[in-house]
This record gives sequence, C-alpha cells and structure tokens, in this order.
Amino acid sequence: MKERTKKLLPDSGRSVGLDIVRALAILMVLVSHYGTYFTAWCGVSMPIQVAAAGFFGVELFFVLSGFLIGRLLIDILDTGATARAWLIFLVRRWLRTLPLYFVCVLLLALFWSPQLWTRHHQPLLHVLPWYITLTQNFAWRMVGDWFPVSWSLTVEEWFYLFFSGVLFAAVALLGRRPALAVTLLLFLTVPAVLRWSLPSNVDWGEVTSKVVLYRLDAIAFGVVVAWLHVRQVFVTRYPGLLLAAGLLVIALFWGGVLDRTLAPPAHLRQTFMFDVASIGFALWMPAAAEMRGRPHGALARAARAISGQSYAMYLTHLTVVGIVGTYRDAWHLPAALAIIITIALLYGVTWLSFHRLERPILALRPPQHRNG
Repeated sequence: MKERTKKLLPDSGRSVGLDIVRALAILMVLVSHYGTYFTAWCGVSMPIQVAAAGFFGVELFFVLSGFLIGRLLIDILDTGATARAWLIFLVRRWLRTLPLYFVCVLLLALFWSPQLWTRHHQPLLHVLPWYITLTQNFAWRMVGDWFPVSWSLTVEEWFYLFFSGVLFAAVALLGRRPALAVTLLLFLTVPAVLRWSLPSNVDWGEVTSKVVLYRLDAIAFGVVVAWLHVRQVFVTRYPGLLLAAGLLVIALFWGGVLDRTLAPPAHLRQTFMFDVASIGFALWMPAAAEMRGRPHGALARAARAISGQSYAMYLTHLTVVGIVGTYRDAWHLPAALAIIITIALLYGVTWLSFHRLERPILALRPPQHRNG
C-alpha cells in the first residue's frame, strides 16, 4: 500500500491537469470580478451567467486545495503521524501562503487612503488586528470591506490547522485506519449543520458563503476524493467517466443557480448548494491528476504559468483593477487602454511576486521527511 501511495504523491511528478484546473479556477474569478469593472468602463452590463463564474472559481480552488492537501496528509499517515510531522506540515503550508498575504496586508495598510479607514467607523487599528490573526471572518461576517478577497484564504488556513489537528489527534486516540474517516465525517457534517441552523433571512453572500466555520466542508470534499484516489479504488479506474459526470453536475448546477424556477427552497439551497458544487468539482480531480509529464503546447505552458501565479493573482487582482480604475477616471483613459493596462499590470505584479518572493520562500521550507 505504501508503494502505491508513494507513486501518487504531489511531488512524484508535476500534474499538467492540476495546473489546468488551477488556471481555470483563477480565470473564472478574474472573468467575474474584472468583467464587472470592464463592462462598466465600456458602458454595458455583464450577463449574470458570467458574474456567477466567480462563485464557481472559488469553489474549484477549495476542492483542489483539499485534494492536494489530502494526498499529502494521507502520505504522512502512512509514513508516521508524529507531532514533528504535523508541525512540519503546518510550517510548509504557512510558508506557502502567509508571507505573500502579510506583504499584501502591510502594503494596503501603508498606502490605503486615510479617509477610507474611517468609513463605517473602522480606523486602521480597529480593523488590522483581525486581518493579522486571520479572524476577519472566523465565526462572523467580514469585519469590514477592506481586502475583501482574503475571506477565502482564512477558510483554507483554518482548515489546514483544524483538519490536520483533528486528524492527528484521531490517530492517537483511535489508530491510523479509522482516523481519516472519522475526521472527514466531522468536517463534512458540522459545517452543513451550522448552515442549516442559520435563520432564513441571513445574508447569504456575506455570512453563509464566507464565514470560516460554515465553509470547511468545501475543502473536505477534496480530501475525500484524494483518499479514494490514493487508495486506488474505483476513481482511478474511470477518471474520464467521473470527469464527464462532474462537468454535467456543474453545468446543471450553474443553470439551477441562475434559474430560480428550477432551484430548491431557499433554506435548502443555502445549506447544500455548496456541497453540490464541491461534489461536481471533486469528480474532476482524478482525471486531472492522471495528466502528468512536461507541458507540451502553448495551452499547457500558459496553464502552468498562470497556475504558478494564481495565488498572487487572487490576492492582488482587485487592488490592481482598483488602482487602474482610479487613474482611468482621473486621466480619462479609454476603456480599451485601461483594460490592457489592468491585465498587463496584474501579470507583471504576479510574475514578480512568484519569482522574487514566493519561490525563494518555498525553497526555505523544511522537507516533509517520510519518517516524520
């Protein structure tokens, strides 16, 4: 079993398919968010079908994160679930995500307009501690409208900590074999129960969909399919069939979200719509993971480049378009020129971030030794 697991580790061969999935996720977010700005600059309205892409892009990110983290955690369980292994796992996750996040927080704090800090009675010293501790949406709606995209990062960071902590504790109490099943059951049910307990008039966009404690199951679905994939059960035998089924689920769900006449009652939709999206995207993962090797062709190379810069793109894209929008209004720039500047500036900023900040920090991460 260990030998089969070893062949499926994330570092056992770069997966072109997973790069494509990650690139697709960030492109969906960009199409939704930038589409709002670009269509406004052009004086036209954006179709609701396009606006919904942002929701699906974030859900795809969550499932992909769970799939990758799940395979790593399963390997750690197979080779030694020690306290040291857990610490190394967390350090490696934090070095991948937190340095760039804190750089963004620092730069925004330094250069944000003082007038905006007092809007809604949120001066800097009242808002910043929440973002430094990644608690801005832990069990409540975002404490402010500053750095809004950070909500999804906090979901992932708390998932890394809580899921791995519960998993390692379950190993110590129950043994290795049932530990993952028990942990997954907990993380798949508790967030759904919490969402079901919310009042029917709760703000879906700012509470149900963005509060950490209500969204941890989205990433857990990625861990489920990682478990099945590593253990080489049916998901490895029919990846193409699962991909087709996942595409159908997402297509039908996308239509159901937009067509209220086909949607289930509001409370049921608020509780389980995320799970439907997560299951649909989880069905993509086995086929994507099987696409390995060096990238061939312009599309594969572009997907790898966008995938590498996707994290920086997600954290900075709204700031970039906000800056360009400010100068566009001040200088009366044509819409087409402002769009070109936005895209070029975003790619340039994220290229520098990935090659000059993220990659050097990644090289400092301690290895996840097999003996823990």
